[in-house]
Amino acid sequence: MIQGVAFPISAGLIGLALLAGKLGQDGTAYFPQALHDATVACALGFREAEVMDEHRAGWYGRHLRAAGESPIFDGSRPALRFTWLRSFHAPVVIRLNPTTDGGVLMTATELSGKGGYDPGGVTRRIERRLSAEESAAVARVLETTGALAQRPRDCDLGLDGAQWILESAGPEGYRFVDRWSPREGPVRELGLHLIGLTGWTYDAIY
Repeated sequence: MIQGVAFPISAGLIGLALLAGKLGQDGTAYFPQALHDATVACALGFREAEVMDEHRAGWYGRHLRAAGESPIFDGSRPALRFTWLRSFHAPVVIRLNPTTDGGVLMTATELSGKGGYDPGGVTRRIERRLSAEESAAVARVLETTGALAQRPRDCDLGLDGAQWILESAGPEGYRFVDRWSPREGPVRELGLHLIGLTGWTYDAIY
């Protein structure tokens, strides 16, 4: 059972992911083997739950691939990524990357499909540099919510809803936090903040 959320980045992890066959249809492994090996403790009679399984890896990977995203767990480029997969509404992926001059570049992509089904294709994309004020606000939300310090997943289950998925990669390693339809809390607060940076508005927020 895993106690923390940081997974050290190494070539070994990438190799294990490839050997274990945790690959998308195009041969891309979006998540490290460490996630597949990790579990979290659950209540209500469940002893533990896998952080990542084959179903989730394939599901999440299909949408990331459709959005033109690459894996970030190898640490080749520091990033913060939020993936919002609503069962019956357009998938959204928002990624922040630091620039060499100390800025932050945001890339946001909305797909034409549905988060619980086929991802479809890209319907709109924004790529822009955040202002200094926006970058500072993101840093404050990260610090005050502690969203990336949450355990990798909870044991909430549901047939429909939305997955709120956070990933980050940097000097401290790779972090992964996955929640199902959070009505409150750190992951929802950070996710809503990132959605707000796009300027896109949504009636169905769940």
